[in-house]
Amino acid sequence: MKVKVLHVFEYFSQGGIENFVMNVFRNIDREKYEFYFAFINRTKGYFDDEAKELGGKICYFASEEKSFSNYKQSLSQIIKEFGPFDVIHSHMYYFSGYILKVAKKNGVPIRIAHSHETTKGRKSTLLRRMYETYMRSLILKNANRLVSCSNIAGECLFGKNKNCITLYNGIDTDRFSFNPEARETIRKNLGVNEDCKLLLNIGRLSDQKNQLFIVDIFNEYLKKDNNSKLILVGEGSLDIEIKDKIKKYGIEEKVILTGSLFNTEDYYSACDCFVMPSKYEGLGIVAVEAQASGLPTVASTEVPNEVASTNLMEFVNLNDPIELWCKKILEAVNKKNDRKSYTNKIKGTPFDIHETVKLLCKVYDGEIVK
Repeated sequence: MKVKVLHVFEYFSQGGIENFVMNVFRNIDREKYEFYFAFINRTKGYFDDEAKELGGKICYFASEEKSFSNYKQSLSQIIKEFGPFDVIHSHMYYFSGYILKVAKKNGVPIRIAHSHETTKGRKSTLLRRMYETYMRSLILKNANRLVSCSNIAGECLFGKNKNCITLYNGIDTDRFSFNPEARETIRKNLGVNEDCKLLLNIGRLSDQKNQLFIVDIFNEYLKKDNNSKLILVGEGSLDIEIKDKIKKYGIEEKVILTGSLFNTEDYYSACDCFVMPSKYEGLGIVAVEAQASGLPTVASTEVPNEVASTNLMEFVNLNDPIELWCKKILEAVNKKNDRKSYTNKIKGTPFDIHETVKLLCKVYDGEIVK
């Protein structure tokens, strides 16, 4: 009998949670583990087709109405119709408390609350604090497995000194290995020669990822090295604001916005520095991907330092002057490294997807408890 696992989150966007789940799904033994996905948002997702091709089953809540009654009735119906499930794996942050309460009432034996982020960046109102306190109490009462992508992500959601399993978001190290052919192809398609230094950021265009600040940094950086370009990969709510700022600085020809891409690994190979001034991160898996490609990375100190698996990471405080950011980026692009060698530095570590899957399977099989 297969172990039936029900994942619960909004929908299959191209965010960190969804990439984590899909990386696991691609590498887990699908003869032993069967994945179902319960989505609140009925929008067609980025990974829907691939998930179905891998044998995953997608089901939806009855409506997108944000009410306890809708969540309770919808999830209960999904469990009744597609279950019984051995595991429910909730990626709903604080709202996992209510999801797992419903799952417990419906007899799901292993109930996982998974923290993928921190509370930084969220507006702290009295109502929000009351909500978080209540939901945290539901999580601690109804979850019997607490999982987080980093130490700080676990503390933020579950509180300090909780018995939490740290499960790093592993990557397919071979996929992100430096590829000189891909570097040549991408740079040729972009119309840049090998002397041009390419800076890269990959992520949702949002306040959290702080691409507006990247544009500020790059505008100053061009004064030090005009033979450079910035590539922003991703989509999001700040798309127009970012374009407006680029236009304001008059650097439209120096900045490339690609939208969402499937072949992000090729862009790591093509570029010379990864810039990541996030305002907060649960972990920041793109930094691991960059390191696997041997790509020097300059990140904010709001990115957990656990992500520094190699000597390629440099951290700068968001309050430091832009001049310091430019200095660190200039040092990074001039680094001389054997980029191919960095894949092996990630292999076999907790950031290797095979190690992630091994640990998660022990959780699913009931070998690890909180």
